[in-house]
Amino acid sequence: MSVFTKAYFLLLLVTLALYLFKSRKMGTYSRYIIALMLLWLLTTITAIFLSSYAGLKNNLFVFHILTPVEYCILTLLFNHVIMNPFVKKIAKLSILPFFVLCVLSAFFLQPVTENNAYMIITESVIIVFLSLYYLREIMILQHVTELHRFPMFWITVGLLFYFTGNLLIEGMLNYMIKHSMTLALRSYRLGYIFKYLLFVLFITGAGFSKRTQLQPETNYY
Repeated sequence: MSVFTKAYFLLLLVTLALYLFKSRKMGTYSRYIIALMLLWLLTTITAIFLSSYAGLKNNLFVFHILTPVEYCILTLLFNHVIMNPFVKKIAKLSILPFFVLCVLSAFFLQPVTENNAYMIITESVIIVFLSLYYLREIMILQHVTELHRFPMFWITVGLLFYFTGNLLIEGMLNYMIKHSMTLALRSYRLGYIFKYLLFVLFITGAGFSKRTQLQPETNYY
């Protein structure tokens, strides 16, 4: 196991432990973060076990399964916190079509033996949009009195940076795999920076775990 993976596991476990410990003090959204951390932990352990101990040369099918489940958790998270009913409804309704697209992609575009870059890019675009929309909403509606003490602010910023990084890396990864494995490996390792940043921002959010009272607002933009 590389030092990058060890650091990833350490930060993931710290994040998971913090949210489990402080879940009662945080809003319902913390449950989605716990579910996301458990999903990533299970996926990573499974992928490492299959490649390092089960002798399986290709474990990419695990990530084909990860992507739609991850998307479901994150869209439900934003459906819970976003106030605009139309955007909430669209986010929730997008789950089933995304699952269908993932299945179709695995059969006709990028089989389970290849990196599912198309669906990761699609997911990243949607999550970046939802992150930006939610940040815009809490700033325009001003229903948070102290933004830096609001856990969902840090969580959203973490997701925004992470999926922006996914867009940059996954957009070129398959091309680099075909033309230069060395460059592809360097780009893949670069992705750890965005993962570490995500965990640090999640941990920062957990530090402000006191419930924040939202000011009711009915005007949507």
